[in-house]
Amino acid sequence: MRYGLLPFLLAALCLTGCGKADNAAVFPATRLTVPTAVIQAGEMPVLFSVPGSVVSDDRIDLSSRVVGFIQRLEVREGQAVAKGDLLVQIDPADINEAIRQSQAGVAAARNDLDDAERDVVKYVKLAADGYAPAETLRKAKIRRDIAQSTLAKAQSVQASANAQRNYAAILSPVDGVVVARYRNVGEMAATGQPILTLESRRNIVLRVFVPETQMTKIMQDMSVGATIDALPNQALHGTVHRIVPSGDPTTRRYQVDVSFWSEQPVLPGMFGRVEFPLGQTQALLVPRQAVTRRGGLDGVFIVDQGNIARFRWLRLGREWQGQVEVVDGLAVGERIVLRVDDALRDGVIVEGADHG
Repeated sequence: MRYGLLPFLLAALCLTGCGKADNAAVFPATRLTVPTAVIQAGEMPVLFSVPGSVVSDDRIDLSSRVVGFIQRLEVREGQAVAKGDLLVQIDPADINEAIRQSQAGVAAARNDLDDAERDVVKYVKLAADGYAPAETLRKAKIRRDIAQSTLAKAQSVQASANAQRNYAAILSPVDGVVVARYRNVGEMAATGQPILTLESRRNIVLRVFVPETQMTKIMQDMSVGATIDALPNQALHGTVHRIVPSGDPTTRRYQVDVSFWSEQPVLPGMFGRVEFPLGQTQALLVPRQAVTRRGGLDGVFIVDQGNIARFRWLRLGREWQGQVEVVDGLAVGERIVLRVDDALRDGVIVEGADHG
């Protein structure tokens, strides 16, 4: 029976040896060299964040100044257009007829004036020789004056008719994009009713509405920060471009437009936020790279008096310039690990010089 137990004892020894080898591979080294820093209080700006939308500061509704059928309309939504491009052509048949009528009116008025002037010349000579009464000369001059006024009116009508011809062609007033089309070829264009809507991409602003309690702190040309949800990793900078000093009587909010400092890949309709700097405050700040997540909680590794690393959960606030605000969980003078990797765990002894 003693020999029968030997295989089992050997198997148990092998399992024990394998377990020790595995444990040695799983547990990290007990001593690590890492950069550390002593926490100090620093200044952090007080930011007032307001949501808003990107809009074009040059949004134009194009309508016709003349009534007529749309003869050409070849642009669609989303199409880019350049300043001076032909967008809409109104059928000029009615305009051409009005021009012809005005030309005929001018010709008739000029003939009448010529006849009246000849009468004046004739009666001036006859009156001087005593063959025509002065009253006849006076009436001839009145008729000439009326003919001159009639000609001036006819010429004004002709000028107006000629101007209508220019309005039959609607050109793009800006470099932009067609964002809406309300009419089609063959439909009637009426004065005051929009046919197209254009947006210029040169003047893009982020429009927000600020409550009245903060309006006294916001100034024209103030430098601000901005974020766009569609550009999550890009911090934008801009300037207060416009403040509309008339608030909504219901919401008590005022329109503020922010323009960007440089060309940005933003489009009208995007959602974003503007952060207005309203002062400075003291706060505990830790580098973003020092914050890690363990067990679903965000925190840092502090280094105690014995140079042993301990994970501590923190309540964090805002981020600013690569720093994270510590709301609770850390005190001035405590030392933390600046750069965390998977080898760092609770109870590990750390070695390293403090960084600034």
